[in-house]
Amino acid sequence: MDSPPLRVQAGLPKGPEMRALVLNLLRTMPQPVTRQTIGPAVAKHLGLKEEQLAVREPGTDRSYVDWISSWACNNLKHIGVCEQPSRGLYQLTELGRTISSAEVERLHRERTREHYAKKKAEAKSSIETESNDEEPDESLDDDWTRQLLDRLSAVSPQGFEHLTGALLEAAGFHDVAVTRQTADGGIDVVAVYRPQGLISFRTTVQCKRWSGSAGADRVQAFQGASMGKADRGILITTGQFTPAAQAQAKSPGAFQIDLIDGEALCELLKEYSLGVRVTRRTVEDILIDETYFNQFDRSPDSDQEQPR
Repeated sequence: MDSPPLRVQAGLPKGPEMRALVLNLLRTMPQPVTRQTIGPAVAKHLGLKEEQLAVREPGTDRSYVDWISSWACNNLKHIGVCEQPSRGLYQLTELGRTISSAEVERLHRERTREHYAKKKAEAKSSIETESNDEEPDESLDDDWTRQLLDRLSAVSPQGFEHLTGALLEAAGFHDVAVTRQTADGGIDVVAVYRPQGLISFRTTVQCKRWSGSAGADRVQAFQGASMGKADRGILITTGQFTPAAQAQAKSPGAFQIDLIDGEALCELLKEYSLGVRVTRRTVEDILIDETYFNQFDRSPDSDQEQPR
């Protein structure tokens, strides 16, 4: 039997009711409101129990209540009901102080229609460009990768370490811990990989938001820091690795390091749905079968001899 939707598990109302609830709560809270306080306010208002608060949003370390509360705030922001003076803060606009729930839903529907109309127009433009044999500047895949790398560059160094920890957990690592030492030789995360539960590999991880290419010296320094502390290492960067760095990571007799560059990191975040959502659509190619319709071009009686 399929599990009930997360909204049902967490005891939350549907989209329209959720937006109305969050709007009403924002009106009672001192402005601006931090993102971290909205979820608990929703939980308190609804009287949610501990097991409901324990429901997690897949692929994240956040409760579903917290995630869906932020989702509702973003919905309200997109229609001008609230704004973000800075990251992680929300405050009501003048419209948000007086707008009715019915008007919120009307604006939300309009905003949604505009969004999908824009996407449809962009897709049509892309098809027309390709049909004219014009080479596009960048593929859609390249575009999302670049956007994601730009977004990762804005994450704090500590936040990037915790994001790496979440990725390791999603990939099946155990005992994932972000280090808090300042003299750890560049080790940011430690974890244990236990394939099939038979054997375990202690793993050190260094994760850096570098731009450009990391050279062999960076790999060698991390190898030295990890020697004697783990069985393997992983070096993650938002940039790239030089050929010399790749050779150093696998050099005979050296501590073995797996390298994950920016493009591979994006693919992993996409694979485990960490901050990346993929919407798959079915495209129909429809052609008119002229051969079929040719048989109906003449009346069935037209071949019969007409009376004189």
